[in-house]
Amino acid sequence: MAGLRLPIESHVLQAFVSEGLKPVIDSVITFGMGHFYISQSDKGGLVFGGDIDGYNSYARRGGLAMVEHVFEQGVSMLPGLSRSKVLRAWGGVMDMSMDGSPIIDRTPVGNLYLNAGWCYGGFKATPASGFCFAHLIAKGEPHPAARAMRLDRFERGFQVDETGNGPQPNLH
Repeated sequence: MAGLRLPIESHVLQAFVSEGLKPVIDSVITFGMGHFYISQSDKGGLVFGGDIDGYNSYARRGGLAMVEHVFEQGVSMLPGLSRSKVLRAWGGVMDMSMDGSPIIDRTPVGNLYLNAGWCYGGFKATPASGFCFAHLIAKGEPHPAARAMRLDRFERGFQVDETGNGPQPNLH
């Protein structure tokens, strides 16, 4: 609506919840090589998920190929997961930047600021994101911790490529 072209794609990220089980996991466990995470809810359900669907979408449902992939990763890490029943699944839309890092910056449109492209990390990074975003709005300049997160980094050729995966959102 503002007439901006942003270096962001939307992808679906699926999550799953199992039946209630006796306590087995007391923290969040992640398997970075397989893009898998799992924790246990207060009601005993195992909450888990993994990689994004590889296709751009605004749908809130994922593809079966990714369901299979997530379960393969989970069972390779926790073989007992294969014996639990999954009660529900859902998908959420993730705003994925081209380099896997967020954009926290002013836009060329007056009084329009951008805090987007957080990929998987947005919810977990909310406190730091809010602090840096408030600093930008209040002082008109990026917080030192967010200087590399400027929107023009894509035009200037200064993408943040912490993992060396290149400019493709589904690889981050």
